[in-house]
Amino acid sequence: MEAWTPDDLKAHLDKGERVFLKLWKRSCGICKLSTPATDKMEKENEYQMTFAKICVDDHPEMMAVAGTEVLPVFFVFDQKKKKGMYTGFKGVDKLQEFVAESLKS
Repeated sequence: MEAWTPDDLKAHLDKGERVFLKLWKRSCGICKLSTPATDKMEKENEYQMTFAKICVDDHPEMMAVAGTEVLPVFFVFDQKKKKGMYTGFKGVDKLQEFVAESLKS
């Protein structure tokens, strides 16, 4: 997953790209545990998405944007709109379900 800034996110969303975004924190164990799952999803890239992550240690303002204190938090964006948000990590299967459901709407 490529490390982004909020400006990177805005640039990709302004183009209408399909984006999977992970907000994470360096001291968050669950954030680290989710990495193999997101790496697997990025490799398979079933939905032709751009995968990226933003570290809230470097960009704390993203927590206010997310509207949650729970990490990690995952987002799916498509056609300039937030299609879904998922907090915590419960395995790769749940993340894949989240993406599929987000893109149906």
